[in-house]
Amino acid sequence: MAPPAARSYPLHGLKLPITVLFVFFLSFLPSKSGGSVMVETREGLEQRKMVIGSKPPACVNKCKSCRPCMATLVVPNHQKRKGFKVSSRGDDDTYYLLSWKCKCGDKLFQP
Repeated sequence: MAPPAARSYPLHGLKLPITVLFVFFLSFLPSKSGGSVMVETREGLEQRKMVIGSKPPACVNKCKSCRPCMATLVVPNHQKRKGFKVSSRGDDDTYYLLSWKCKCGDKLFQP
């Protein structure tokens, strides 16, 4: 039986240099994740602060005839139900969903 023919792999020797170049190239791409250290300008920092969180609604004419009508943050009542408790966050009782409402006196109105 004849020995198998020698196979030629022309790119076999280039595998390591190509991989190193690929990793080197990826290390210089800008990242949007918080893992990289980036220097921010003052304008960039101010713009980022404006984006964080939600802004209050315009409560003009939202409280019927009551004045002054002002935006306020509302924390819903945290009630435990009897029986099974369905929660995607586990037993984290410190999580509350905040919402904006329009308030006049003791009354709350939808914005």
